[in-house]
Amino acid sequence: MRKYGQIAISMMLLMLLALGMIGASGCDSQDRSEQSSSTPLPVTSSEQPDDSGGMTASLPPVTETDLEKAAVAHKKITRINQDLQQSVLQTDNMDDRRDLQLKANKDMVLAAENAGLEFETYNRIMHQIRTDSQMEMVFQKKLESLE
Repeated sequence: MRKYGQIAISMMLLMLLALGMIGASGCDSQDRSEQSSSTPLPVTSSEQPDDSGGMTASLPPVTETDLEKAAVAHKKITRINQDLQQSVLQTDNMDDRRDLQLKANKDMVLAAENAGLEFETYNRIMHQIRTDSQMEMVFQKKLESLE
């Protein structure tokens, strides 16, 4: 049960982060379609500060392919989250709400995996997108191309 609790916390954080990405917009004057799908995108910093004020190890680069997979997963995860919110509003029973949340958590993990990413990789990519405006613009274009 502890594993599901940790997943639930991760999913709630992910949902909050994902909702922040929905309204994001960007305009990039360069055409990214000419870049190779395996070309890493630059990250503003390859080291990220940790909670203790120190630096963590370098993060692996995010490729165009990674961003495409993350966009597919993000779209599905956003839809799952929206459906969950509607279901929770229509449910008064707390046990039923918990069950809905657990099912949504599993569905979100599966959405990332079905898009070709481990869930931890998806979270890492989403974190990097939030910290790199150029990557965020490319990601936003990928999301728009899925509509």
